[in-house]
Amino acid sequence: MQNLQQPPAEGKFTLLRDRRFLWLMCAWFSAVMGQQIALITMPWLVLQLGGDGFALGMVITAMELPRAVFIIIGGALVDRHSPRLVLKWSLFICAALVIAVGLAVLSGNLQLWMLYLFAVAIGVINAFTGPSAAALLPETVAAERLQSANAFFMGINQFSLFIGPTLAGLLIVLPGLQANSSPASNTAHGLGLAFILSAACFVTAGFALTRMASGSAGKTARHPSTSNILHSITQGARWAWSDVTLRSLFLYWAAIAFLTAGPIQVGLPLLVKEQMHLGANYFGILISSQGAGSLAGMALLGLLPRWALGRLGVMVFCADGIMGLIIINLGMVHHFTTGAILMFSIGLFSGLVQVRLIVWIQSRIPAHMRGRVMSFLMFMMAVVTPLSTSLVGFLIVYASTRNLYLGAGVLLIAIALFALSSANLRNIKAVENTTSAEEPA
Repeated sequence: MQNLQQPPAEGKFTLLRDRRFLWLMCAWFSAVMGQQIALITMPWLVLQLGGDGFALGMVITAMELPRAVFIIIGGALVDRHSPRLVLKWSLFICAALVIAVGLAVLSGNLQLWMLYLFAVAIGVINAFTGPSAAALLPETVAAERLQSANAFFMGINQFSLFIGPTLAGLLIVLPGLQANSSPASNTAHGLGLAFILSAACFVTAGFALTRMASGSAGKTARHPSTSNILHSITQGARWAWSDVTLRSLFLYWAAIAFLTAGPIQVGLPLLVKEQMHLGANYFGILISSQGAGSLAGMALLGLLPRWALGRLGVMVFCADGIMGLIIINLGMVHHFTTGAILMFSIGLFSGLVQVRLIVWIQSRIPAHMRGRVMSFLMFMMAVVTPLSTSLVGFLIVYASTRNLYLGAGVLLIAIALFALSSANLRNIKAVENTTSAEEPA
């Protein structure tokens, strides 16, 4: 078992003297910024082009389904080749796709059906960016610095979540301050600018990865000629299924993702537009409030007593249960300030558990299998997300947003209570350092 105390400050400052780690942080920040800006802009673009809740759900589904189909192949390729190169070229291709959409919006030639093609293409590329990003950090830093490195990266991720959505929302509404054109054209101009900025972020991330010098810290030996892709995937699946605790945790996360993906990705833009009668900038601020809450939760993590830090499983499932209560209340909100407080609270409880849980998972998986095993987790998320968004897009035609959030919150509480009743999950206590473990026969 590793020490449950927080890593010493000296270890964190040592990371900041590592050039490869600094370039990776720069790439990560830019990539997440680009992703957040695109995620905020996409639903408003669908609504701007005349789509409704059902169309919004279908566009997100078109993006998630290809990711589900190709993500395990992406994980196997990452284990056989360099995660840095796979991630770098994936980001460059993302930039090309996003800038094409931005230019089409600015020219006024974009139609709703084109967004479905764009969503499919982005989904295929995301099948490679996810596993490569998950495998790259443990290869960049030594195992004893992994928790400190994850703390930095989770902080960067939440900081991007804090400023990215607000920036996207402001870009969308900023042209609307001009009085010399119609509101629709102003909004379209802002949407186009937001996509251009997203593409610039992806390009910056790709060039930052180019500047990373090769190094040996945490590097995994790769033997692409020893087996074919199918055999590599089978090995990863066999190992992941043999770990009962990890398998149960993955299934739990899939259930949580199913209950939250649709209400957040489809329900929240509609909640802002139809129930609060507000615009894209307020939608962005709500998402930013969640990011601010996550940053606060991560900061409060160091203040928790040692006995609480040791009970990781209990912390995770209690936090999810509380988030279920918050989601129920979110569906009843008509005032923006109340919604921002609730989104901040969701982020707060998420931030309290994220860093330790990610480190626990990364350390549990053998280094030469991280790409494959993490791709199975991402595969589950990629499968349940389009199911969730499609279902919500269908239900929102017949049910109110309030009832949608009520049902999701109640089911989330029930699943969290069920997980607490499982000794396998409840007794997750500390990080297990198995990064050097051998692959089972």
